[in-house]
Amino acid sequence: MTGLILKDFLILRKSLRSYLVMLLIYAGIAFTGVWSADIVGVLMIVMVALLPMNVFAYDKQCQWDTYNLALPVGRTKTVAARYLCVLLICLASAALTAVCGVALWAAGRMEEPAEFLITCSIMGLMSVLVNAIMLPFLYKFGPERARMMFYGIMGGVVLLVAAFLFPLGGLEWLKSLDIAEPTLGQIAVLPAVAAAAGVALLALSFLLSRYFYGAKDV
Repeated sequence: MTGLILKDFLILRKSLRSYLVMLLIYAGIAFTGVWSADIVGVLMIVMVALLPMNVFAYDKQCQWDTYNLALPVGRTKTVAARYLCVLLICLASAALTAVCGVALWAAGRMEEPAEFLITCSIMGLMSVLVNAIMLPFLYKFGPERARMMFYGIMGGVVLLVAAFLFPLGGLEWLKSLDIAEPTLGQIAVLPAVAAAAGVALLALSFLLSRYFYGAKDV
């Protein structure tokens, strides 16, 4: 299974280098004060969301599944390796985001480190949620159809949220809510809660992906 994880990272090595360069550019812009430091966390969710789709596309292009099933690995370990790769990428992106946040704070470019921590925790959880939703669709329908279906689902979620908020007054209603500021203790425990929720989401997604891949004719 370790070999399967390494295979995915080797496929993504060029994409990972490109995204690292993008991260450095965005972090540099944040250092200048042109953009908020929160843009780094937003970039991470986009990066982590797109990477697994690239792996599936490359696998289909070279007909990897046909070759892989001839190996003494099994479908469960194959799916588990893909999920572990995604989890490692999420952890690495969270670590890089934290390093950028510390650097920005040390340079005096961040006025509210607690707000940055909350934003990055939410963005990290969102990136895991995106993958937890997307991976079963990739196993069931393949990268081309899954990409369009995923965009449709995300668009549907946005429309549902908009339909719910519109009668209440939209974003202005949310801003009018008197929500208490979180305490330092709550802020400190937020990353752990986000990580636990992310692992739970991936575990449920894994079971669904394993079912789809197990029933798939390759």
